[in-house]
Amino acid sequence: MKHASAEGINLSEALDHIGANGFCFAAFLLAVPFVQPVPLGPLTVICGVTFIAIGWQMVRGHDKLTLPEKARNMRIHGKVWLTALAFSRKLLGLCRRFTRERCSSWVTGERGHRIVGGLILVGGALLAVPMANLPLNNFFPALMIVFAAIGWMERDGIMVIVSIAWGVATIVYFAAVAVALLFFGKQVAEWLKILPA
Repeated sequence: MKHASAEGINLSEALDHIGANGFCFAAFLLAVPFVQPVPLGPLTVICGVTFIAIGWQMVRGHDKLTLPEKARNMRIHGKVWLTALAFSRKLLGLCRRFTRERCSSWVTGERGHRIVGGLILVGGALLAVPMANLPLNNFFPALMIVFAAIGWMERDGIMVIVSIAWGVATIVYFAAVAVALLFFGKQVAEWLKILPA
């Protein structure tokens, strides 16, 4: 860990430690840094594609996680990695206070694999949507991914509903931002027309 803190850690190395069936743990770990209001720039697109790849492979029933080369070669700075790990432990500890095995048919077997994989895929696509680096544009889809992953890891189907709710919140937020930009864009255009040349 000291080595990781000094030089960062390659994403492929980190995922190799997780193991062959660590789809949801990988998704959870990679989504945690986005659970904050500040956009993370180019990292957002790389991780968005990574989530899409994870989700797609789950939907297709793959046993081993493989990622695009650009994502596998991404190096996470050690401090970011250690902070993400510490926050992940706290978040999992908090979630385990209210999660339990329920509606497990939604998060087990082939059906559960497809449902959770689909949610992670959609969350990744929403995360990768360019929204002019507005606050919270990563926050909502990251929570969608986090709760889908928690649902699988804790065998709690209710977390699937929570994940879907965050997905709906993401779409509503994006739609509201798009409408606001459209409205204010038209207003600015009108103001420019009436200004003296």
